[in-house]
Amino acid sequence: MARPLATVAMTAFNAQDTIERALVSALAQDWRPLEILVVDDASTDATADRITAMAALHPEIRLIRHPRNQGVAAARNSLLEAAAGTFIIFFDDDDESVPHRITRQIARIETYESRFAPDGPVICHAARLQTAPDGNQRIEATMGGREAVPAPQGRAVAERILMGRPLVDGYGALATCSQAARRSTYDRVGGFDPAFRRSEDTDLSIRLALADAHFVGVAEPLVRQTLTLASDKTLTAEREAMLALLDKHQAVFDSVRAHAFARRWTALKFDWLAGRRRRFATGLLALALRRPVETMKRLAYALPMSASRAGVRDLHRPGPTPGEAR
Repeated sequence: MARPLATVAMTAFNAQDTIERALVSALAQDWRPLEILVVDDASTDATADRITAMAALHPEIRLIRHPRNQGVAAARNSLLEAAAGTFIIFFDDDDESVPHRITRQIARIETYESRFAPDGPVICHAARLQTAPDGNQRIEATMGGREAVPAPQGRAVAERILMGRPLVDGYGALATCSQAARRSTYDRVGGFDPAFRRSEDTDLSIRLALADAHFVGVAEPLVRQTLTLASDKTLTAEREAMLALLDKHQAVFDSVRAHAFARRWTALKFDWLAGRRRRFATGLLALALRRPVETMKRLAYALPMSASRAGVRDLHRPGPTPGEAR
């Protein structure tokens, strides 16, 4: 039986130092037939030139250029519009994937569909081997890594993301750079929300969860990710994006009170990640006095994610405290 076409979907912005190795990683995949689509989101360096040079040597590669920078969500939507593949596999412009990544993720999806989700949708993420700026390495796990059993599904996943509610096999990152799904899965929710320049992957996961998607994972680290600091990678930007997500999906919460608590907890979490320990302690004490049961529950819920949050801290600059001069 012939294999379906798979599309490697890659966004690129000012990645002249890393784009070639990312494309080499895509070309090295053992899955064929394969197309490799790259959207250059109006880079100001030599990124587009390097992609063009590689495309001249490898017909699988096709470059799409944005005349102006639109952000990663819009760039990913351009990829979805142009993709011809049955399966879409997202790569980042500064990561490398092991050669059997696509084969492994498609097999995971198809096996799961045959056993537990004949009508889908199913989305698959892989664990990642992360190398921090100081050279330390850690494996970033993903959700749904237990095989041969039903994966986290539906509204419970949205509640885990937004409220931290416990979920069996429901801990780990859902990063787009390790993501694969059928094209029809993205079509079901209309792709990515271009209003989000940060946390667009989290927003997609919430909307898929509300569309009753199954979140399967591969425990093997199929993606090798080198963490780098950049001007747009600030904890302040991530904080504001997460607060915007909470507001967008307020209907998921049981009450206005629960939504307000989640906003306050999110602000405290980012105080901790930014190293503002006194501010965090003062805020946590105030929240515990007002909402003791909810605060103790959230502290307990947060423990399984502590390693992942350390990775977030390593990847982002603290940025200014909201209200401070930038």
